[in-house]
Amino acid sequence: MGALYYTSVFFHLLFATLWIGGMLFLPLVLLPAIKNHPDKIKLILATGLKFRTLGWVVLIGLAITGTANIYLRGFALTLEFFTDTEYGQILIYKLILFSVTLLISGVHDFLIGTKAIEEMEQGISRLKNIARWSGRINLLLALAVAFFGLVLARGGVW
Repeated sequence: MGALYYTSVFFHLLFATLWIGGMLFLPLVLLPAIKNHPDKIKLILATGLKFRTLGWVVLIGLAITGTANIYLRGFALTLEFFTDTEYGQILIYKLILFSVTLLISGVHDFLIGTKAIEEMEQGISRLKNIARWSGRINLLLALAVAFFGLVLARGGVW
């Protein structure tokens, strides 16, 4: 494993930090800080749109660096690798969780979240809880993906 591998792992960790850190920032810092602010909805919308752009750049970066990490580590992405090795089986769990994260992110970012903000501006809150819960579920999935990444980084053995 050379400098290219470690550079790829570094960026993978940086992307993961930005992704999970951003998801934690919103409910732990931003929302409590603007709870009674008169422009709360506009601030949530502006922050959400900014984070959406960063989030998708980060998710694409995670996919690219994750693939590079496996390749640079010397693993052949074959059916046997995924079925016959414990490392490959753990990687499958991580990939499934990451795929679900991408799906929920897409629905949250481009359907539910946007519509929930529009409804909140009109005094309606039908989608507010769905948007809130999809974000929470995504955070839990991201933490699970990070956990499986940790297991893989430590050798991929339970």
